[in-house]
Amino acid sequence: MITLAVAGCAISGGAPQAPRQPVQAGPIGPVIAAPGGGPPIECRGLPQERCREVGALGDGQGGIAERGIAMDDIERVIVSCEGAPCTSTDGAFRIDILAGDGSTIEIGRGGYGAAVQP
Repeated sequence: MITLAVAGCAISGGAPQAPRQPVQAGPIGPVIAAPGGGPPIECRGLPQERCREVGALGDGQGGIAERGIAMDDIERVIVSCEGAPCTSTDGAFRIDILAGDGSTIEIGRGGYGAAVQP
C-alpha cells in the first residue's frame, strides 16, 4: 500500500482492504475546478478547501498510470466523506474517479487531523 502525505493529509492508494461498494456517478455534491487544470473535483461532504487538496491528481497519486487509466479518460474526481462529520480540521475520505465510460473506480482513502479511516 502506498501512502502519500499532502498538506497534512494521508492518502492511501492501492486495493482496498475490504470489499467496498462503488460510489454513485452523480454529481451529488458541488463540482469545483482542480488546481493546475486537472479533472474537475466533486466534493461529497468535505469542505471545499480540503476536497481540492486531496482530489487534485498529480505525481502518480492513486496509481492512475499503473492502472492503465489515461488522465484524459477521467471525467471527474469524486471525494467523499467517510465517518462523518468531515470538518476543515478532521475527516476521513475516499477518492474515486468517474471514467469516460460512466464507471467509478476507487483510487484511494485517507484522513486528516485526528480522523481515522473506517
